[in-house]
Amino acid sequence: MLRVACYSRAWGKAFRGEKPVVKLAFWDTVNGAYRFVASHPLMVLRTGWFYLVLTALDVALRRGPALTPMMRAAAFAVAILLIGASIAWHIALVRAILLDEHSWAAALQFRRRHWRLLGAGIVLFLMLVPIVAVGAIVGFVAFHVGGPVAAAVFVLLAIVTTVAVIVAACRLYLLGPAIATDDPANAIRAAWHRGRGNTWRLFFGDVLMILPVMLVAGLVGGGGGLLVFVATHGDLSFGDWLAQLSFNSRLALGLAQGAVQLVASAFNVTFYAFAYRQLAANWNPPPAFAALQFDT
Repeated sequence: MLRVACYSRAWGKAFRGEKPVVKLAFWDTVNGAYRFVASHPLMVLRTGWFYLVLTALDVALRRGPALTPMMRAAAFAVAILLIGASIAWHIALVRAILLDEHSWAAALQFRRRHWRLLGAGIVLFLMLVPIVAVGAIVGFVAFHVGGPVAAAVFVLLAIVTTVAVIVAACRLYLLGPAIATDDPANAIRAAWHRGRGNTWRLFFGDVLMILPVMLVAGLVGGGGGLLVFVATHGDLSFGDWLAQLSFNSRLALGLAQGAVQLVASAFNVTFYAFAYRQLAANWNPPPAFAALQFDT
């Protein structure tokens, strides 16, 4: 009965001249992302080696016992470069997956498409700022003026709003592969329409990409912290223990941290690259809009 209803809706759209909504093959995409990353570790390293090096330097510099002004300046410069390296790695990996481009130098590139992705991220962040500001004001009033009932209502609304923002972000994440591959339809509007009918598939796919790796990383990190606590009889925190290590030791731990981040992000980027390849057909702009070739 459900299948008949789905077919009837699809035929209805076709009869009206509309393209039927493409549904993401959820489990195939999730399984494909896991298998692809597991079978292409060199690709992840080739596209993300510079990000890995900068992450190690960032940990080694910022976790030192006493930072001189020069060390602080170096740490700040590395942090800025790390932002650019993360964008370069994201684009290089997407292009390696979708366009079969393979180059060690891609991790060092920062071209127009990289600036476009950075600009789109800033625009989306600025769109989020008013929502956060209004939520903070309402929360302050609810907790200090409205009483327990108002506070409970605010917490419920905050949870719903947070889920809605996360779901919207998952759908707009399809903008990344469009910009990375120089797709003419790389506007925010196009990304939103491409994800239509697949919002929750993208959301839960994102969760399945990140959660397992983060659980493993959390267990390893928690186990390391526990070992430090036992070894020092609770006299040193994990941060203090890191500070007393040599620069080379902190560099090695930074490499380990960067490797975990790289792997976790690789699953996520690969999932969205595969999803983009399937859902690109969902963008059907009006003729006037297509003629203008708007993009961000």
